[in-house]
Amino acid sequence: MELDSVKSLISAYEDVSIYTSNRVHEAVEGVIKTHGITFEQLCLLRMLEKKPGISPIQIANLLDINKSGVSIRVSRLVDKGYIEKRMIDNRSFGLYTTRTGRSIFLEGERKIHDLVGKWIEEVGEQDSKEFVRIYLKINEIIMRQKEKK
Repeated sequence: MELDSVKSLISAYEDVSIYTSNRVHEAVEGVIKTHGITFEQLCLLRMLEKKPGISPIQIANLLDINKSGVSIRVSRLVDKGYIEKRMIDNRSFGLYTTRTGRSIFLEGERKIHDLVGKWIEEVGEQDSKEFVRIYLKINEIIMRQKEKK
């Protein structure tokens, strides 16, 4: 592939990625403001809904951030009563959303589904499936590269 073509593809990817990311942030802005959390904390609630009982170390590995960064986010959500820690054994615990945390997650999820659902309707099912297939492939490449480090 020619360098100019690669550069224009990268530029287009950046534009689309930033723009769509901003629209998703805007869609849930009311939810995060109402409940006094950050977008990252809302994403953490989503992760706990999808993987109940996950440990802070597992979260740090999945997000490729340090454990102290996870601890800060977790502590703030525990303090607000949105997540809880449950002991697994004498040395470790799993994280779970509380009823309130689940409610906040669902509120944010509805906003995102409304927004992205409109995009999917306009793009069409076949192109949407192809987009997701390619995005998943990119994610696999990212994960492989991370493992090589």
